[in-house]
Amino acid sequence: MTKINIIYLLLLLMLASCSKDSVTSLEEEAGPDEVDKLVDNEWKDNPYKLNVVYFVPNDMVPVVDYETRIEEIVFDAQEFFAVNLEREGFGRTSFGLDIKSDGKLNLITVIGKQGKSAYPYSGGGGVIVNELNAYFNEHPDEKKSEHTLVLLPSTSGDPLNPGGVPFYGYGKYCFALDYEYQDVQYLGQDNNLGNLATKWIGGLVHELGHGLNAPHNKEWNSVQSTLGTALMGTGNGTYGKRPTFITAAHAAIFANSQTFSTDERSDWYSKVTTNITNLRGKVENNKIIISGNFTSDGMVAAINVWHDPYPAGAANQDYDAPSFTSLPIGQDSLYIECPLSDFYKLDGQYQLRIGFIHENGSRVTRAYEYEFVNNVPTIEVINTKDLLDRSAWSIIYADSEEDNGPASGMLDGDLSTFWHTEWKSKLPGHPHEFVLDMGTLTTVKGFAFENRSNLNGAIKDFEMFKSDDGENWTSLGRYSLAQMQNIQYVNLISVESFRYMKLVTNNSHGDFNYAHLAELNGYHN
Repeated sequence: MTKINIIYLLLLLMLASCSKDSVTSLEEEAGPDEVDKLVDNEWKDNPYKLNVVYFVPNDMVPVVDYETRIEEIVFDAQEFFAVNLEREGFGRTSFGLDIKSDGKLNLITVIGKQGKSAYPYSGGGGVIVNELNAYFNEHPDEKKSEHTLVLLPSTSGDPLNPGGVPFYGYGKYCFALDYEYQDVQYLGQDNNLGNLATKWIGGLVHELGHGLNAPHNKEWNSVQSTLGTALMGTGNGTYGKRPTFITAAHAAIFANSQTFSTDERSDWYSKVTTNITNLRGKVENNKIIISGNFTSDGMVAAINVWHDPYPAGAANQDYDAPSFTSLPIGQDSLYIECPLSDFYKLDGQYQLRIGFIHENGSRVTRAYEYEFVNNVPTIEVINTKDLLDRSAWSIIYADSEEDNGPASGMLDGDLSTFWHTEWKSKLPGHPHEFVLDMGTLTTVKGFAFENRSNLNGAIKDFEMFKSDDGENWTSLGRYSLAQMQNIQYVNLISVESFRYMKLVTNNSHGDFNYAHLAELNGYHN
């Protein structure tokens, strides 16, 4: 017998000895924990699942082995969210995923209607959203929630320098890219592939945070040495490389996001009106303390505040804004302590934002400006007055209104609705005016004004008039408003009693022809 035949015979004997009974089972080889991970998923029964879409321009093909790599990335992110929300007291919860019967992720692959040039970084996201909305309309069973993660193959042509496609949050959509070496096995490695994994996988999880409702923020100064970098700060540069975490404020947002819910409800993200009825800020024991009362027609689950250092009117990015969270007290009160030791700078201008997070996932935010003087915050500027009852108030005349900017928006308690003069089809200039009817003779010490978040065109200089009959007018004086979101209180020259008030603008901030105002109220003490 030749040497080759002997080897062949030995191989046959080895194969024959590997009978079904003697082969090591998957459970024995991998262990029960690994097997369960393959065929089960803790959050597979969440009634709402994150839609994970692999979007391929019609002149491209998917990156090799994309389904396995993307699955591992989102499973890893699921675990990251669960660990962080459990630490912050929300239980071991994470976003749901659509899991197939074999335990694999149901990754929806969609071929675009156009080539890659139609989906660039700038502007491409909106094009993709339109196509995916049409796709989900045609395939409604595939849409499992309002939240969608979209990945596109990199179009840069260089797998070690990927890019060229949308990579950002876009409402409840979020975009990331894929390339050949995007694999969780490289996370934490001290080499080029490891650095790329942190940048692009960390970036994916960061943008996913946006798609699950979270804005930017910064970790507290006091926890940076232990917990590391906030995911929604610059965590896309540390994820998998150095400690990275989800802050308490963002854990509260995620815990009240649709895909984290274990309950079905029909009112996800439906509009909720929440108003602050009084607000107080003070500095005590080296802490900023925010307290007050609110009314809401929805159930408030948590209240967040951001302290964002930035010059008034500048672009607001939140990357340097420490955030704090608290449960409401009862159904109508708030109290949040913000230690100054958690700030990074105690000088300059700040914007304070108070965000009400509702059980149906919707959010209502109010913004105020304050500043540090000699390392002490002038937080008392946010303190509110007791405002008049507006239930009988109405706007009976406005010289100009845009279709989506009726003057009635000034009286509804919602900063997202506002009076805006025309600017689309025609652009009338100042003066602009409106007439308020308070319904009856009313004693007024002054009026309270609130701007919307976009301050371009906010009213600057104006004059107010009073009337008892709506026809004969007497001047109440000339006044000015600052370019800021705080409630601004304008005291009249003297306390007056009247029924009608007419406001006439002289100009606006930025010298725009248009004008706008989000909220109008009054006070008498």
